[in-house]
Amino acid sequence: MKKTSVAILSGVAVAFAAVVIGGAWYTGKLLPSELDHALALSNAQLQKSLVNTGGSVRIELVSLDQRWFSSTAHYRVIARDVRASSQQVMNFDVGVTDQIEHGPFPWSRVKTFKLLPVLALSNTTLDKDDVTAPWYAAAGDRVPFSAQTSMGYGGSVDSQVRLAPVKLDDANGTSLAFSGMELGVSGDRDGKDSRFHGEADHFLMKLVSEDQPPVIFELNGLKLGGKLAATAHDNLFSGNADLYLAETKIILGPRQQALVIKGGELSTLQSLEGPDTFGGRVEYKLGDITWDGRAVGKVQMIVGFKSIHAPALQALSNWYAAHLPEFEAAAAAGQSAPQINMTEAEKAKFQGDLRTLLAAKPKVALEDLSLKTANGESHFNLAMDFDAPSSFDLPQDQALKQMVTQVTSKLSLSKPMLGDLATLQALLDGQTDAQAIATQSGQAGEMVGLMGVQSGLATVEGDKVISSLHYADGMVDFNGQKMTLEAFAAFVNTRLAMLSPQR
Repeated sequence: MKKTSVAILSGVAVAFAAVVIGGAWYTGKLLPSELDHALALSNAQLQKSLVNTGGSVRIELVSLDQRWFSSTAHYRVIARDVRASSQQVMNFDVGVTDQIEHGPFPWSRVKTFKLLPVLALSNTTLDKDDVTAPWYAAAGDRVPFSAQTSMGYGGSVDSQVRLAPVKLDDANGTSLAFSGMELGVSGDRDGKDSRFHGEADHFLMKLVSEDQPPVIFELNGLKLGGKLAATAHDNLFSGNADLYLAETKIILGPRQQALVIKGGELSTLQSLEGPDTFGGRVEYKLGDITWDGRAVGKVQMIVGFKSIHAPALQALSNWYAAHLPEFEAAAAAGQSAPQINMTEAEKAKFQGDLRTLLAAKPKVALEDLSLKTANGESHFNLAMDFDAPSSFDLPQDQALKQMVTQVTSKLSLSKPMLGDLATLQALLDGQTDAQAIATQSGQAGEMVGLMGVQSGLATVEGDKVISSLHYADGMVDFNGQKMTLEAFAAFVNTRLAMLSPQR
């Protein structure tokens, strides 16, 4: 019986060894083609991501040393003329080393009790050289960037990316401290489907200059996650992405006053509505906001969009990227827009793409912009519908009438909220007379309501000052008064002139 058991166990061990050795050989045979596929995909995605910044980033395989159970790959990441800002262009060339353990049972997975077979396990690290040496030094000579990626036989990819903690201290007092970050990404080998989640505990940056008081930025408790699926359109994904910050703090000014936001959230949702159109929603939330130790309130902003034609939007984005230097020069000169000289062919394409975008009848809405204080909450919303004009050669006012088919908007100001803001302003100004502050606070909302009613720009309903507008077919309904668009423009200009201080 004992001999039989030993024989069985020996047979199992031999079979297992055969599987491991055979799997390692199979991985070795597949590896070059898998690396070529991954490089081609990565370089294509990098180039697409740089459409609006210019320049190029590519990854090159320098060498591949293949062994039976493992391989070592060396890469170069080369960036040329990547526009980081209007004043800065990036150029760099850094090395990356990839230690690849062949499947089906890489030891790094086995020793952590991950026993499902995989094609390979990749351990990637940033090389230390003259370019990356400062980053290594800031990370305490630890590897500042590393990633471990498992590749399944079915094409699945699972990565764990790590940014090491870093600390920098400049002689003038400028400093940076970062706790490091963990990011998990999983999906398929073609990048068509991905899920991600990550977190970082702390980031602190202090900027010191000779002629300005110090400025301190501090972020705590970062979490992010989402699920995205590629579409047939470049740089367009469907799915959701979410970001959360437990606390944001900014300290600035001669008195080193602090702006503190607890509970910042960003949520995005996007999906295809048809073969070429998409829609989505972006939601921002700022929790408890304080300024210089005084409570301000909570802020929320929700933006929605529908019927956006993806190919036309991409084409217009490419046009904008091509003329970005002209837009930047105009902005630097204080101009609202540059004078762009287009050839007839470029003009025809631009107008054609714009017509396609508008013909999809896109809708864009600021669904809610709100501020909530201790005693009140105010809201503003704005929705706009668009369509293509009969011709872009029409006079500008006629073309705009045809392009903007409908506008709906409402402003609701809470008198108690206005009172809270008046109290906050008085306290920040150093006022100490409680009765005077209370009187000023009580009058603030009433004053706004009175001015709104007298000017005709608003109405009062209870403790709210309300202004509403609806535009369609050349007619405006403003607070219940119907008028033409031209009459509305004249009405608003007259009322604003009445409210302006006389010189």
